[in-house]
Amino acid sequence: MVVDDDKDLLVAMKGFLKKGGYDVSVTTSCQEGLDILASFKPDLIFLDINVGSDDGREMCKKIKSMAEHRHIPVILMSANDEALKTYKEYGADWFMRKPLQPPHLFNFITTHVLPPG
Repeated sequence: MVVDDDKDLLVAMKGFLKKGGYDVSVTTSCQEGLDILASFKPDLIFLDINVGSDDGREMCKKIKSMAEHRHIPVILMSANDEALKTYKEYGADWFMRKPLQPPHLFNFITTHVLPPG
């Protein structure tokens, strides 16, 4: 699952990840992202820190407080290096700087998180 208010980034990541063999759900809202968790059951969540007026770090904290979802790796994303310094305080498993580079993204997923399929 990818949560970001940048619709162009969502389209690019969805296409890239689908091409790599992953099922992908995307949203531009933290609340919708939380709602999606019940039905989509993602294996990995990419979550922007600034999702419109929402703080993705707070969404991460909520996810990690839910017993049924806390096992899902959450990768916080931001172009703001300062914001990324506190990713562990919110329970995130990792962080990625934006702009994301597709080859690095795919390598990170397959090496550190999960193989496609």
